[in-house]
This record gives sequence, C-alpha cells and structure tokens, in this order.
Amino acid sequence: MKRKTLYMIAVIGLLATTACGNPKLKNGDEVVAKIDGEEYTANDLYEEMKGQYGYSIIMNKIDTAIAQKEVEDSEEIDKYVDEAIEFYNGYASAYGMSLSDFAANYLGLSSVKSEEDLRNYIKLDRKLTLAIQNQIASKIEDNEVEEYYNENYKTVYTYRDILIAKDDNAKDTIKKIKEALKEKKDEKLVEEFTSLAKKYSTAKNASDGGLYESATKNTVNSDVWKKLKDLDDYKYSDEIETDEGYHIILRISKDKSKELKDVKDEIKGLIAQDKLAKDQYLSYEALTELRNKYKIAFFDKDLKKNYEDFLDQVKEAKKQASNSNSNKESNKQASNSNSNKESNK
Repeated sequence: MKRKTLYMIAVIGLLATTACGNPKLKNGDEVVAKIDGEEYTANDLYEEMKGQYGYSIIMNKIDTAIAQKEVEDSEEIDKYVDEAIEFYNGYASAYGMSLSDFAANYLGLSSVKSEEDLRNYIKLDRKLTLAIQNQIASKIEDNEVEEYYNENYKTVYTYRDILIAKDDNAKDTIKKIKEALKEKKDEKLVEEFTSLAKKYSTAKNASDGGLYESATKNTVNSDVWKKLKDLDDYKYSDEIETDEGYHIILRISKDKSKELKDVKDEIKGLIAQDKLAKDQYLSYEALTELRNKYKIAFFDKDLKKNYEDFLDQVKEAKKQASNSNSNKESNKQASNSNSNKESNK
C-alpha cells in the first residue's frame, strides 16, 4: 500500500509540473513526456494511475483520515506500537535481516525504509482498528454489557503464577518448586513463592514474582481460572498444563469487583472484539458506516463504480456465508434428529 502511495506522489509531482509551461496539444492536454514522436499527456498519466492504483490509494487515504479523526493519540497506542516494533525487530534479527527488509519480505511493506516508517504504519493501522471497534461498540446495548459484566467481572482474584516452559527440564523444575514450597504457610509461603517465580518463571511478570492483581475471567486462561476458583486463599496448585507451559499458581485473595459504570466502556470494547472475531464481514460494515458518517463522495465515475461494486461484493459474500451456515445448522439438526430416532428404536 505504501509503495502505491509513493507512486501516487510521483504522479502528482509530474502532474504539478504541467503548470510550468509544458507544451500542449490542440485539445489543451499538457504533454508530460515524449519519445520518438509519441506524446504522453497529463490526462494519459492520470487515467493510467487511476486504473492501476487509484482506487486502492484513495481508499487508503480516506480510511487514514477517518482513523485520525476518530481516534486520538494515546499511551495505549504508543505502547502497542512499541511492543509491535520490539516483536518485529526480534524476528528481523532472528532472520539476520534489517527491519526494512523484514517489513518488505514478510509484511508486504516495501516502502518501509526505517523504524519510523514502520512505526507510523503500525500506529495508523491500530487507529483504524480502534475506530472500527469503537463504531461497533457504540451500538452495543446495556443488557449485553450487564450480561458480560456478570459473567466475567463479578469475581476478581489476586494471585501469583509460576510459568514453566515445556522443555526437557520442566519436570525437574516443577519438582524443585514443589519441594521448596513444602510446609510453607501464609506469608512465608507467599515470600517463597514470589522468590521462586523470580527464579523460574518464564512469564513477562517474573520480575514481579508472577503477581496478577484484579484478575477477571476474561483475562485468565480458562484452566487456570478453574483452579483459581477451587483454591482457598494462601493455597497453591499442582502444575496446570496449558499451551503456554505449566502453571503453578498461588491464590492470595478474592477481591471486590469494580463497579459496572467504571468498566462499561472497557466491556463494550471487549464485546466488539468478540463480535469482530465471529463475523468476518462486520469490520467492512462498520468501516462503511464510518465512511458514510464523513459523507464519502466520489466525483470520478470509475472510482465511484469500483466502490459500489466492492460494497455489492461484500453484501453478496455475506449473504452466501449466511445461507451456508443456515444449511449446515439445518443438516446438523436433521442429523441429531435421525440419531435420536435410531436410539429410540
């Protein structure tokens, strides 16, 4: 996309030079280049640019402008960008590549020439994602928020976690931890557990002794959450196997939950994320609503047709997906019905 933007800038630069005394054809078109008697006009250049790159470039410009208007700069966005850059730098180093080469070969961003270029791209992309998410969140009803709150926010824990990587040493490490915790109680148990987390845990919060405060259901691995509910305060678990590794957790306390009014916006954002994950077409619909909000208008008939065709394609694809899902559900119900009949014979 950035490569196309640079192409457009070059085109605009050429078009701009036509106002500086370039020769003109009889019909008034200005000549921008000539070879072996063949003349190329500014209009030729525009039509070529529009056909190959114009629609994608202009939509990118429009969506970028929307993102900038809808979402202000924030510490959350800066943190997101920092983490993404750290992640990409790590991969680039692992492959022995510069960040710009990595961006071109693995992210499809051939115009990224520096870390600053990549930062700007990630920042704008994040803002557009948040703009779409906020648009969906704005239509979420209070009853949905309350239901999500009761399910995910009512119960709150403080606990510590030692995450052990799944490697050849995992069993020995688990054995050492259990041996060290043996017969420890109350504050002595917490002190020892904290020390062991700093020594053995592979989680990011190892330096904090594996501490998790204000932990709610939606922020904790489901298997870990189940065990948290079963434990009493100042009791620790056996190892819990997850995709991340093996967790040994120590429950510190069951805490008072936040008021619904204090987490309402946060919950709306989480529900919006869930909706986006379940419906691949929802982001297009939300983005279209945002474009309409800012009264998008095309004065070039070809660009206008491209946009209208795109909207029609999205509608048709969603309709087909909906029909396909309905058929699958009907077949599933029919299959279950037949199975029940067979079992009743």
